[in-house]
Amino acid sequence: MAVHPIQICDDDILSTIFEWFTCDYTTFRNHRAARLTKVCRRWRQIALQTPALWRHFDINLNRSTFSLRKQWDWLLSMRPAGPDDIRIDCIKPGYLDQSALVDLWFQCRFPSLERITLLEFASLNSTTGPELAIPNIALPNTLIDRLWIDSCECTSSYGTLPPWEVDQLLETFPYVQYLRLSRQSNFSFRPVNLFLNTTYLSIRNCVDVSIFPGLRGFVNLERLQIKYTTMPEGSVPSTTTIQLPALKWLCIYQVPWFPWTKLDCPSLEVLTGEESVTDAMIDFLERHPHLRDIDVQVDKQLFASFARTIPHVETLDLGGYIEGLVEWQTTTDLVDPPFPNLKRLILDRTETEIGLDLFESIIKTYCLPSQSQSQSQLHPTGESNPRKRTVECLGVFGTLESFETAEWAQSPLLADCVRSSYRYPHLDSWICLEFRWPESSDH
Repeated sequence: MAVHPIQICDDDILSTIFEWFTCDYTTFRNHRAARLTKVCRRWRQIALQTPALWRHFDINLNRSTFSLRKQWDWLLSMRPAGPDDIRIDCIKPGYLDQSALVDLWFQCRFPSLERITLLEFASLNSTTGPELAIPNIALPNTLIDRLWIDSCECTSSYGTLPPWEVDQLLETFPYVQYLRLSRQSNFSFRPVNLFLNTTYLSIRNCVDVSIFPGLRGFVNLERLQIKYTTMPEGSVPSTTTIQLPALKWLCIYQVPWFPWTKLDCPSLEVLTGEESVTDAMIDFLERHPHLRDIDVQVDKQLFASFARTIPHVETLDLGGYIEGLVEWQTTTDLVDPPFPNLKRLILDRTETEIGLDLFESIIKTYCLPSQSQSQSQLHPTGESNPRKRTVECLGVFGTLESFETAEWAQSPLLADCVRSSYRYPHLDSWICLEFRWPESSDH
């Protein structure tokens, strides 16, 4: 009699399958874990011996408090210390049901938890943030690694949303290390408060955000990400300077009116996000000589000014006018090849194909030491301008399909290089194909 393959799987393989089955954010993970225990005796035993299954508690506030309490008691019987990952959903349109949340908050004794890895609130509209800023659901002593406030839209069927202050939320949850606000609207930070515990702030898909000058209250902020977000024009007073002394990583993407000239980050090392270079950004780059990793889009008119500003850069993810890497002598007033300290260069040309001639010229100029004395490396005066090979890694950003058909991928200059690739998890099929040449390469 044939035996189904699932019946001969080792226990550790089944345990791994169970973990994957319960890690899906689109459904309630604790429901899935409980169902696994009801299939057969063996599955129940394996499920009960897999701690990762009982780390999550997903709450749908549209269910009865009695039902949610039963789920909580069941989870505590599996994991007495309680969950470290809590997701709270308000599925019905309209405002968050505060009374149901407060009732559940105390029945499940959330304030007694010492640490929560992820606390996520999700709803259908952007009223979630202000609705949570109430003392009755405070966690005054709980360390929260990540607090995510997510909505499905930035508008409300009730009309214009009143402004609200994120300070109130952080007073409710004072020990948040990573705060993410997604699809919220019309909020701000008061400049009088200090947020000592938050080291990572992410603002995504938000509208009418006035975070300056209140952002200066995040004195220990190390990572700041702002993407697809609008700010009111002129929301930062002309005399204001925002000091972020601990900031090391900054990601800005599609943020109109971002106040580059008002931001001072003396410890900044990484600027990413593919934002287009502007005169204001160039001013920012000039004031931050410690930047070593930059990811931007630059046009032909600003290429020379941009290159002069960052001679210290070691990793450059460049989009836009990448021709400037080899055409600097004829199209700019630069005397020397740009980026003399560059170690890693990523070509981010996704809108059009990179030509073979351009690709090989970049390799010869930056990657192969045998080209350091070539005619292409002479000053306009005709004097030798030797350039040691500095770029140890050349990458190309694109899709696997585009790499398979690209003419540059068949270049003989790539014959001796070591190839590797890594995928961008948040960008579906996009990958970066990287090439490294051994020290003895001589073409």
